[in-house]
Amino acid sequence: MSYLQFLKTNFRWLMAGALLTAASTFGQTYFIALFGGQIRQAFSLSHGDFGFIYMGATLASAFTLIYMGQLADVMRLKTLGLLTIVGLSVGCLLMGISNSLVLLALTIYLLRLFGQGMMGHVAMTAMARWFNAHRGRALSVASLGHSVGEAVVPSVAVLSVVYFGWRETWMIAAGVVLVGLGSVFYLFTRTERAVGTIETVAGDKDDTYSWTRKQIMRDGLFFAILPGMLATAFIATVTFFHQAYLVEVKGWDITIWASFYPAFAGAGIVVSLIVGWAVDKWSARQLLPYYLLPVASAMVVFSYGQSQWSGLLGMVLIGSTIGAAQTISSAIWAELYGTAHLGAVKALTSAAMVFSTAIGPGLTGYLLDNGIGIEAILLGLAAYAFFSSIVFGILQPILMRQRKPLDV
Repeated sequence: MSYLQFLKTNFRWLMAGALLTAASTFGQTYFIALFGGQIRQAFSLSHGDFGFIYMGATLASAFTLIYMGQLADVMRLKTLGLLTIVGLSVGCLLMGISNSLVLLALTIYLLRLFGQGMMGHVAMTAMARWFNAHRGRALSVASLGHSVGEAVVPSVAVLSVVYFGWRETWMIAAGVVLVGLGSVFYLFTRTERAVGTIETVAGDKDDTYSWTRKQIMRDGLFFAILPGMLATAFIATVTFFHQAYLVEVKGWDITIWASFYPAFAGAGIVVSLIVGWAVDKWSARQLLPYYLLPVASAMVVFSYGQSQWSGLLGMVLIGSTIGAAQTISSAIWAELYGTAHLGAVKALTSAAMVFSTAIGPGLTGYLLDNGIGIEAILLGLAAYAFFSSIVFGILQPILMRQRKPLDV
């Protein structure tokens, strides 16, 4: 099946997934961090205070996601998607009206749970389960919503803050998510692509044994590759959470820095489409040792680069890995552990991802407060990514084997 034919045949379901990933922008660190100054001022918080509130709320969302994510195995994905949209809109509304630290913590919890966590979880679980032979293409197309959100939403939000105010911007976002996104998502999923109505074309690769989450928790290979699978989210979160400080240390212009976001998103789009095709042609397992190399290089560029244009190169490199990760990180679990319990499996990995993004800002903020420079921190992140690539390469022969669950 050609790419165009695939898109035409499956347009409504692919766009439903892309809508959810685009909406996840409102719960992502890089978006919330745009309002960090206003939030700290409104609640009289220091950098450390805000960082620890953010970390605590994100950790709570990660633990919730472990259990809530399992709903993808027992609920219609259309229904779960609509509930997730409602939850995210409530979080956006609360950010606009919150007037106490308790409400602020609840707001961040909801934004992280339904935005960063459940939006991507529902979208990618649906793509991985609904598509087999063209799973890579489906995941890459749906993940384009992330790149579109990264390219469009922050810029629009900055303009909205100028004309309406920062709280009003969040209230507008609540309406856009609930009314706009909710309506379009409902139209796209009126006829839901039920689990089991996947492609039955030559070359279907979904002959993997399906593991339960309990079986996966006894699998040493899972824990060997998990740290590397978390690297992209951890590194990106730390980089964007401290982006204003990085720009300040380097003496760069924040306006020019903001103009790099379209290139960052564009790189993600191009690489995501290429990797989607590559996953279908080969497999996510074969690509695993290579996809972290661009983000590792980006950290080196950010650390040593002095010219502002080195910032552009770094943004393109980090965008490339994020684009690849959005496809590979979903496909790998389906390839290794099957799709029958994919909701529970991805709930576990998504929760681990959210947990890692919670630890990142707090840990690196502590290091900065204790005299560790941002350049040294970035080099440490580069080492993390390079080491993970080496581990993936060592484990690849095991990853390529067809393995039965441990108690079979």
